[in-house]
Amino acid sequence: MLEARPFALAEENPVEILFVDSRQLVRAGIERVLSDSGYLTVCGEAASCDEAIRQVRSSRPQVILIHLPGSRVDVLDGARKLHRQFPEVRVLVFTDASELVIQERLLQAGVAGCISSACTIEELFTAIETVLNGERYLSDSLARKLAERRLPGAETSPFDRLTHRELQILILVAEGCSTERIARELCLTRKTVNGYRKRLLEKFQVSTEVALMRLALCHGLVHIPQFG
Repeated sequence: MLEARPFALAEENPVEILFVDSRQLVRAGIERVLSDSGYLTVCGEAASCDEAIRQVRSSRPQVILIHLPGSRVDVLDGARKLHRQFPEVRVLVFTDASELVIQERLLQAGVAGCISSACTIEELFTAIETVLNGERYLSDSLARKLAERRLPGAETSPFDRLTHRELQILILVAEGCSTERIARELCLTRKTVNGYRKRLLEKFQVSTEVALMRLALCHGLVHIPQFG
């Protein structure tokens, strides 16, 4: 059985959480886990970051938990928007250990922390406490991998020199999205998207987008779906 946190036993003033996940069943499960703590309460649920932004304006949570597996562009953009519009709200994002580039960009965007998607309930509570205390939180496995990238002689990421927009389009290209779809999702013209696609080939000095996809796969920017 999980122990209640001493600092937050005041049931008359629970910590309010907004949970973002596209799957209704997962949202229901997390809500139950948080509510059973005795000091955390889910004040709202959202299926996307855009929906979360609308809810924050009225519910004003203290912490936003974002778990959107497979939606890396949505997470990057949504976390940035949430932090810029509501800097007083602490944003905590679930990520996979392989997504080092995504984690670094999220931290640069001002999120309060990244927590492993495979974390325990106890670690989730610890992460929430940590960000509520004004500190940043990183799961041990994530922190170790990020620290290793900063060691002398460590392999640098080929994506470090990309702008936010270039990274967005690279991810979408690697996911197999057409120019039309990318333009629609990012509110750009087809000409602008094609310009970015050409620029990415030049930056990475490759001749085909298949090479871009392979590079993105190797660095955890995209994943091959598992079936069966």
